[in-house]
Amino acid sequence: MKKDLVLGGLVLLSLWLISGIQAVKRFQDVRFHGKQSNDQGHHSQIRGWSPDRNTWDEQLYPAWKAGDARWENCWRGGKVEALLTSDSPALIGSNITFAVTLRFPRCQKENDDGDIIYDRKCRNDSFSYQDQYVYNWTKWVDDCNEGNCTFLNKFPDGRPFPHHPDWRRRNFVYIFQTLDQFYSLTGRSSAVLSINTTNITAGTQMMEVSVYRRDHRRHYPVAKASAMYIVTEQIPLYVNISQKNDRNSSDKIFIKDSPITFDVKLHDPSHYLAKAAVSFNWTFGDGSGSFVSNNPLSSHTYTLLGNFSLNLTVKAAIPGPCKPVTPTTFIPTTYTSSTTTAPVTSNSTGNSTDLPFTETAFVTTEGSNVTTAPTTETTTHIQTTPAAGCFIDRYGYYKANIRIVDGIVEVNIVEMTNVSPSEAQKSSIDFVVACQGSIPTDACTIISDSTCTIPQNEVCDEVVTTDECLVTLRRAFTGPGTYCVNITLGDDASLALASTLVSVSEGE
Repeated sequence: MKKDLVLGGLVLLSLWLISGIQAVKRFQDVRFHGKQSNDQGHHSQIRGWSPDRNTWDEQLYPAWKAGDARWENCWRGGKVEALLTSDSPALIGSNITFAVTLRFPRCQKENDDGDIIYDRKCRNDSFSYQDQYVYNWTKWVDDCNEGNCTFLNKFPDGRPFPHHPDWRRRNFVYIFQTLDQFYSLTGRSSAVLSINTTNITAGTQMMEVSVYRRDHRRHYPVAKASAMYIVTEQIPLYVNISQKNDRNSSDKIFIKDSPITFDVKLHDPSHYLAKAAVSFNWTFGDGSGSFVSNNPLSSHTYTLLGNFSLNLTVKAAIPGPCKPVTPTTFIPTTYTSSTTTAPVTSNSTGNSTDLPFTETAFVTTEGSNVTTAPTTETTTHIQTTPAAGCFIDRYGYYKANIRIVDGIVEVNIVEMTNVSPSEAQKSSIDFVVACQGSIPTDACTIISDSTCTIPQNEVCDEVVTTDECLVTLRRAFTGPGTYCVNITLGDDASLALASTLVSVSEGE
């Protein structure tokens, strides 16, 4: 009997221990979307972050899954939305910044003290403002001195809140999770977090954030959000292509014999490439060879018609730490004399090494002193001056197909003639317009005031096709005065402009 009681007690104790172990919640258990499919294998430590195997204090921070009915009543007066954004994509080694902004229910806002109040200027017929405050944190922290508070100032893993001068206004707790790690901070209705991507694997990753509002005994979840971000080994960039007289740059159709401007924009919001040596290597696909420059702005003129493929390679040599280089030991050689040379070093780190001209010392180990044979020695190169610097090389690429066509490259007003009153009801002028390039298909005239800022009349006409680019346009004016006249001639691919000032007198 006693033996049975002992065995029964052991079973109960075992069950209690097992249930206790199972009841321990960890950060990885409270992820809103669960474990992601791309979370495979071990992830390197992000500086300042903690592994999500750490325990989570669910008594202090209740964790609710999606669809839990408690989300409906976690905030007074409606639901709070969290908007999570980032400045992705990020080049490996640079910083990526995440921003969270809370969007409160209608007619609610955060005041200067960090409290949530009702906006009196906002009409809400379905609700009467019985109180100014939605959440008045200032009231119940007035008597709270640091370390002597009625509420618990710690994160889910038990770490205490950091002390900030504006700690009274930081009434939200933000818990970020990615790559099996987490980071917690306090803030107001928005929060910003930057992380370095050196130890993050290239590819598409997910960042999640859980937002809690502070309370006396525990902190309550109010919103969750997630966003994808990209870490890449290639320099993120885009190219803005423009050309004077080009009608639509987005169609990748440009004009022959007119310079095309290529403006390269590197996406580097954290200024990781600020001290890098960046070069731009262009090939324009027309047989003109390659063009290398350290200027992101370049231009090229195509003298042939047709389709062309242009390619850009951007190289950035980023200053970085030099990893140890193994000295090279040479096989025994016949001793001749000392020399001065520039050593050649090998490096398995993937960094490029720029070494200046250096002195080389010889360490010699003499062999047997035999007069009938030359003295042999083992020679080791030892660098006596430091290297100029080591660099991490990163590359970015851009390709585009463009079409080069004939276009209107220049427009000139070559003649203006008054029209006699017998031929026109209003004061009119015939403009003779000449152009170079292709034959225009349409002509538009905008007549403005003398400052060319206030349009008064716009007229567009189709141009009758001829063998030469010479167009006569008759335009009427409302009365005496000085007018600014802009005349544009265009075809499917190009648009060119000519302007002039016209003085119209009474009766002329």
